[in-house]
Amino acid sequence: MKVRFAVLAAALAGVVAVPASALTLFNTDNPTGVTFTGFDWAQGGTAYTTGFQPVTGDTFTLTYFAWATAVVNGNNPIPPANELNLDIVADGVKASPSAYEYTVVATVQETVDSCTGLGATGTCTFSVTGGTFNIYYDTAANANSSTGTGFTDGQSIVSGNLFGPDTTFTTSNGLLTGQPSGQAIATLFGTNLITDTTYIKPAVGTATSSTTLQLGDNQTNGYTPPTQFNGDALPPSSPDVLFQADGNSSFTPATVPEPASLALLGLGLGALGWKVRRAKG
Repeated sequence: MKVRFAVLAAALAGVVAVPASALTLFNTDNPTGVTFTGFDWAQGGTAYTTGFQPVTGDTFTLTYFAWATAVVNGNNPIPPANELNLDIVADGVKASPSAYEYTVVATVQETVDSCTGLGATGTCTFSVTGGTFNIYYDTAANANSSTGTGFTDGQSIVSGNLFGPDTTFTTSNGLLTGQPSGQAIATLFGTNLITDTTYIKPAVGTATSSTTLQLGDNQTNGYTPPTQFNGDALPPSSPDVLFQADGNSSFTPATVPEPASLALLGLGLGALGWKVRRAKG
């Protein structure tokens, strides 16, 4: 039995130039900063749908929450010596007096475009109509994967909207009968980003998040689905679906004009001003 859930990459509006500098992350372990490109989220994260019905025109929400098991630079985790107090176990207990954690919460609004062959097998297509994400730095380090609490009480360091226009969802035997099995992949892009430059410098220019969603037999040993998130009960049965979720987020800096470009712009504006004044003389 297979399940596929893919969000196709789409070009972001506007032109993104090659960044002139790297991103720097600041926390209690790194008060002077450390170079980084993103976060590796725990494979024990959770995603779930709310209001899903396999009917054309139906609208529903996918919610995802997880905690970071590593801060990364490119393809490599930052050495533990640089993230000595990163709490990577979401058990609701602060690992040490100096512990901190990073958590992510995202919601994606989708519309069912079509569904065919429902039951044992079938294919549904969706459009992503909106969404938001928020990444938190939390010195309370109290996220609890079992109770779904402590994921939103930190300081927001990066947030924004989510964009991903085309989604396909192939169902298989059991998906609509409460016993799903399979694996899915979702990729979304951040837009209208807000960065707290106390913790990340310069501001984030682009954000990409990829998540693997796992069902039934594809879930890893040791994953225990939470019963709630922020006090809201999670879906106990179909048609709403609860996934194990393993993800990562990567960032690039906002484009900063090179000093030479700024100088040329200044010269151009100065020359324009001189011509205008001369014409009036």
